[in-house]
Amino acid sequence: MKINHILYSSLLVLGLSACSLEETPPSALAPVNFYTSAGDAVAAVNAVYDVANQIGDQSRNFIIMGDIPSDDMNLLLNNADRIQIWSFQTIPTNGIVAQSWQILYQGVNRANTAIERIPGIQMDENLKKRLVGEAKFMRAFYYFYLVRWWGGVPLMLTETKSLADGRDVKRATADEVYAQIIKDLTDAETALPDRFTGADLGRATAGSAKAMLAKVYLQRKDFTNARTKSKEVIDNAAKYGYGLFDRYADAFAISNKNGRESVFEIQFVGQGTGQGSGMVTYFAPENSPVTGRGFGSFFPTTEFYNSFDPTDKRRELFINSYVDGGGRTVNTFQHFNKYQDPSARAFGDANNNFPIIRYADVLLMFAEAENELNGPTALALNAANPIRRRAFGFGLNATSPVDFTAALGKEGFRQRLYDERRWEFNAEGQRWFDLVRTGRLVSVLKAKGKENVQEKHNLFPIPQREIDLNPNLTQNPNY
Repeated sequence: MKINHILYSSLLVLGLSACSLEETPPSALAPVNFYTSAGDAVAAVNAVYDVANQIGDQSRNFIIMGDIPSDDMNLLLNNADRIQIWSFQTIPTNGIVAQSWQILYQGVNRANTAIERIPGIQMDENLKKRLVGEAKFMRAFYYFYLVRWWGGVPLMLTETKSLADGRDVKRATADEVYAQIIKDLTDAETALPDRFTGADLGRATAGSAKAMLAKVYLQRKDFTNARTKSKEVIDNAAKYGYGLFDRYADAFAISNKNGRESVFEIQFVGQGTGQGSGMVTYFAPENSPVTGRGFGSFFPTTEFYNSFDPTDKRRELFINSYVDGGGRTVNTFQHFNKYQDPSARAFGDANNNFPIIRYADVLLMFAEAENELNGPTALALNAANPIRRRAFGFGLNATSPVDFTAALGKEGFRQRLYDERRWEFNAEGQRWFDLVRTGRLVSVLKAKGKENVQEKHNLFPIPQREIDLNPNLTQNPNY
């Protein structure tokens, strides 16, 4: 998925509209005149992917809405919208929430357009099938964020062609949205190849679709299907090219982008292309010389940093000092340092991709589902223990002193898996989702002093702008 190779014309045509209904589509651009060749079809699907790295500047909203409203991350108090989310005082006019909604629906609409238009193009049928499968994967991806952040949302499955389209669509139920997500991913897993090479690395594959299905089923507490789908990925790991790196840090090295631990990640290309990542700048200490000037926007809570065992190698991907422009060492509080690119010289110029699903996630999903169904069996333990071993510098496949054992029992192993996910996926936009899906958001955060958190915060408010535009769109409870 080389986002920087997208044809600009496809961005214009496919960006006509979304579920944000205020913009009038330019009448001079006629999609019917665009979808005439295989090249058009590829460009159209590239444009569907492209939206994913625009969910906030360089995908920062994955962090702001996925990690900030949790016990993992604090933030620089210089932005009112972010502060609302961090302090559980989000209101319907919050700009970050509105932006995320609009961009996700833009992705949905681009996917709908591709799914609707590509079948009519005279082109290689195998390529056609694959491209439609990719568009369905991405539509499911966008709806999966929509339904988890807002619950039942308008379910738009056809191309938006005019300002009136979608203006009065009611919210579907969450169950209806999930049913469509599962259908799209089920279609995608049979339409997509096992892997890509060369310039196509990073596109959705059959393994990506199965892993995303496992994540959807785990969210739904459908442990049987979550176990089945994650096991299909594990059993076919060699075919898909999946595996763990021996060192935790290697999973985030730029040289390993789209490597064996990558199941699906948001693509960025730095070096002055205009398609680079800004994550390294957001996480760097404020005013440090990283990429010109670190923003210091997001940093770990003291409790989270201290929760790591001192010998846990994952703790090494934090920094507490930097060298300033004068060569002096400046000591500072710990900062996330998972996304490193020494070659980046400006904000938005880093080459780091942003992980959505890593193979470690597949292993931990299987372990959790297996434990819920059968307790801490050998299968569950064997899935989780390589991640645990790696964290402490042991070999992936040999018994170690830090291994989980059946003596933990079902409840104990469940809690250890929750903790392991917290440490393993720090700063990857997963903590809020994990707390919500396991029903622990309020209890965990209140115990850590976040007194404003309430049950309503298991969802975000529907953006007020969308309610004003659509009289049939109702607000989430207690907002």
